[in-house]
Amino acid sequence: MKKIYERFKASSWAKIFAIFATLSFALRLFLLIRERVEIEFSAAVLLKVFVTGLFFDILSLAYIAAIPLTYYAVISSKIFNSKKHQTANRIFYFLFLFVIIFSVFSEVVFWDEFQTRFNFIAVDYLIYTTEVIANIMESYPMGLLVSIIAAISGVIFFFTHKKIVSQKEEKFSCRSKKIAVFAVILAALFFAVDSSKLSRISPNNYLNEIASNGIYQLFSAYRNNQIDYDQLYATREEKDAVADLRRLVAAQEPRSKFLNEEDISRFVPQAKAGVPEKKYNVIFVSIESLSAEFMQAFGSTENVTPNLDSLAKKGLLFTNLKATGTRTVRGLEALSLGVPPTPGNSIVRRPNNEGMFNISSPLINRGYEAKFLYGGDGYFDNMNYFFGNNGFEIVDRPKFAKDEISFSNAWGVADDDLFSKAIKEADKSYAAGKPFLNFIMTTTNHRPFTYPEGKIDIAPKSGRNGAVKYTDYAIGKLVADASKKPWFDNTIFVFVADHCAGSAGNTDVPLWRYQIPAIFYAPKIIKPQVFAKNVSQIDLAPTLMGVMNLGYKSKFFGTDVLNNSKTIDQHSFVSTYTDIGYFKGDKLYLLKPKKEKKVFNVELKKYGWDGSSEVVTKDYETEKLNETIAYYQVASHLFKNEKLKNFTSDKKN
Repeated sequence: MKKIYERFKASSWAKIFAIFATLSFALRLFLLIRERVEIEFSAAVLLKVFVTGLFFDILSLAYIAAIPLTYYAVISSKIFNSKKHQTANRIFYFLFLFVIIFSVFSEVVFWDEFQTRFNFIAVDYLIYTTEVIANIMESYPMGLLVSIIAAISGVIFFFTHKKIVSQKEEKFSCRSKKIAVFAVILAALFFAVDSSKLSRISPNNYLNEIASNGIYQLFSAYRNNQIDYDQLYATREEKDAVADLRRLVAAQEPRSKFLNEEDISRFVPQAKAGVPEKKYNVIFVSIESLSAEFMQAFGSTENVTPNLDSLAKKGLLFTNLKATGTRTVRGLEALSLGVPPTPGNSIVRRPNNEGMFNISSPLINRGYEAKFLYGGDGYFDNMNYFFGNNGFEIVDRPKFAKDEISFSNAWGVADDDLFSKAIKEADKSYAAGKPFLNFIMTTTNHRPFTYPEGKIDIAPKSGRNGAVKYTDYAIGKLVADASKKPWFDNTIFVFVADHCAGSAGNTDVPLWRYQIPAIFYAPKIIKPQVFAKNVSQIDLAPTLMGVMNLGYKSKFFGTDVLNNSKTIDQHSFVSTYTDIGYFKGDKLYLLKPKKEKKVFNVELKKYGWDGSSEVVTKDYETEKLNETIAYYQVASHLFKNEKLKNFTSDKKN
């Protein structure tokens, strides 16, 4: 009698779920132990973590099983019961085990980097496979890890792959009813489950992340990659929000004049009336992951930034500056466009981001050459498209000659080589009689933390401190080499982090993690000074325009904080992918999806980088919460309605 194989036997699927749930349980337990210092344990806490986790595990496996179950329901009995099909079944079962176990290992690696489960960053990593795969290959012993995963998969397969034989074949009508019931239940869960609220089991964000399921969050992030502000966040009457924002801008820039009644387009007059504008060159360096905590100026004793610390004493040092987000594209958005971090993707990666008013706009209209220099391939994170369509010439890795690269890794050429290229590009502009803006994005301070041997006293691939010290070495060499050039005395160097080195914490948005350094260095132009007021990345571009004494049309949300130091109200913006915050005074006003609003009392230690205390409070000023909404709502609307595009008339804008 021909064997008839069981398609939907409950014990078989229970066995698969037991494997999946056991692996998920082991991962949660590992993460709990790993982050034990950040968690206050109790029986109730552990129960919440594992019960919530079990629910997400069931939901995740149900989504994963939807495709094979549907396939099993519709395939003919002749094909299903054939030897070839059963062999294919076993192969796919082994691959399923391999992928699930691989995902567990991957989550450990991802957690080590970001202290979260898979999220939208992981989605990006699936898109930009070239850099990511190369980075993983350079950072971890992948051959050994894959062999271990294959061995574990093989052992589980050996003990669980037994054939399931039935006495009779189920009719198609019976199979169809089963899969229809499953589909209805799954669809109901899809629309009924609000994972953003269900996973919020504690004020401690570590617990919330551990309780979730990485595979579930990966697909949730992919599905929610675009976020509609009005649909998910607190809003006000549009005219009231715009009026409030215009009031705030006018109070901070009392000499600026609005150009219309609809937005914040305005003419910013010269900081020093009657004094000629200065056509200073600009070398603007956005440094990968340089948290304030690495610098001696902020209390570090590691001595990994001797050059930056020296420049900080000789230039203008911002000691209370906050990054707007936790990704490079967020930093590039803030530094180039001067806008708050609206939820979802950075504008750098969004459609319709061409022709924006940006840091280069007032300069290009004055005859400047603007170049974006990046050590990697600029297609990553849409950087080439964004900068190339906003006035910049692109100089990325493909533009480097072979003899211009002494060392490179998955992310790009060494920072030393990148800066040497930047000096060559500056020489070209100078030789052509053109003032220049060279906007540079570094890559070395990124895992796998590799760099040329013999440059510093820390061996490559030994951790982030080594990468930071190498980047600092490269910055020192950049300044030293530039000082020999005829254009040096007329050049402003800006050194600022794109974001901090880590964003994890036990609160929704750990504010102290967002503290980054910024230095304006130009020994013939800027006197040594410290600016200690609370400001944002979005303030740097307008502050630079103020140092150059430009009178120009502006759409920056940021302010020239130097020349308006008495009128700025000292606020900064911080964000995760979905949470957007406004820090002012001792309060952090946070807007979250589902129109949720939270306010925290914040106690920051010195300069904000060495830990902070954030406690939810109901004691706050409604006016400040309205300001928060005004900034983010209007920024979202202006981008959506193309009101952040460049000015089209008036050469001197």
